[in-house]
Amino acid sequence: MAEKTEKKTVAKTTTTRPKAPAKTRAAAAKAPAAAPKAPAKAAVAARPVGKRTVARKRVAPAPAAAGEKEQFAWRRLRRKTKVGVVVSAKMAKTIIVEVGRFREHPLYKKMIRLRKRFAAHDEAGEAKAGDLVRIQESRPFSATKRWRLVEVISRAGEAGAAAPRVADISKALEQQEGVTDILTPEREQDEQETEEKAQE
Repeated sequence: MAEKTEKKTVAKTTTTRPKAPAKTRAAAAKAPAAAPKAPAKAAVAARPVGKRTVARKRVAPAPAAAGEKEQFAWRRLRRKTKVGVVVSAKMAKTIIVEVGRFREHPLYKKMIRLRKRFAAHDEAGEAKAGDLVRIQESRPFSATKRWRLVEVISRAGEAGAAAPRVADISKALEQQEGVTDILTPEREQDEQETEEKAQE
């Protein structure tokens, strides 16, 4: 009986002894060869085998005051800008800008029109619905606003007022093709005939 209890205690002591993970054993075996190349690996391998190794991130030193200013200046210069049309200007100091772009379908090779809406901060409230504006990414103003209004490129209706009328375009095309030279005599004859009938 005494022999059996001794065997059990021996077996328990061997099973309860902490075992090192396989990675640390391999690192401990390779430690002498890796010591001249990487001193950090040698330090990890020199730890006791039973303890767990934890990798820690190295903290970069804090930059100087001048370095911080340069970093922020670089970020401000590299901010993204987009051009779009104001869809809604009903909220206070907020406009919704719709930016459109074309993309080729990967399989069918057809050009697809994509549209995305961005909430932008308009401090002065100068943009109205229909205006063409430029927005720039900035700090978060709210849960959905990460853009701000840079400039109003054109007002709603300005482009339409400057565009030529359909009648003017058709006259210019007729003159370019020489259609007016061919049709003018016939029109004049028709007008003369109608005048004569009106006089009778």
